[in-house]
Amino acid sequence: MTNPLPDEAQADATEVDQFPVRLKQAVGDKSIRGFARDCGFSDTVLRQYLNGQSEPTRPALLAIARTAKVSVEWLATGQLIAGAKDSSKASAEDYVYKDPLAFETGWLRAEFPNAFENLLLTQVVDESMEPTLQQGDLALVDTNDRDLETVSHGIYLIKLDNRLLIKRLQYIADDTLRVLSDHPAYEAFSIQLSETSSGLNLMGKVVWFGRNLS
Repeated sequence: MTNPLPDEAQADATEVDQFPVRLKQAVGDKSIRGFARDCGFSDTVLRQYLNGQSEPTRPALLAIARTAKVSVEWLATGQLIAGAKDSSKASAEDYVYKDPLAFETGWLRAEFPNAFENLLLTQVVDESMEPTLQQGDLALVDTNDRDLETVSHGIYLIKLDNRLLIKRLQYIADDTLRVLSDHPAYEAFSIQLSETSSGLNLMGKVVWFGRNLS
């Protein structure tokens, strides 16, 4: 198993927006029509994804990853995930390395049985979630949990416009989410889920964090 080096740990908005590039890599030398047929949708739909005209639904993303035999998280964000194989590797190792950390595979499977294959390791880049999460903390994100309709309360990795942030989300009422920071200097704000122009995309729920105490 392979994991990003420290300077690659933080998911980057530019990488997220380069989905068509990664999709072309996933399709490889296969014909667009044949690849789309194997995925279960039309070549017109696949061409729209390749041209950046539309983004795939979660079922479509899963179908593409399964057909191309690549990681769903790499396909969606460009990041390699803790606990899953790099698409260029044929075998798995016993440990997932993240200098200076090593995640034991059995522990990951036991702690996150429903998310093991879809864990993203990222880094907290600001102080907005202090004291809960501090700048520099490492966080494991369950990228299975990406449905805005099921959010009640929790800490999530979100894409807001072109920025990737870690924030606390809380459903309050009337199809409204509150976006909260634990640091009092950062103001909370609300987003209407019914507004398609809200600019909010859910990348996953934070399920673990680690901190260097030195």
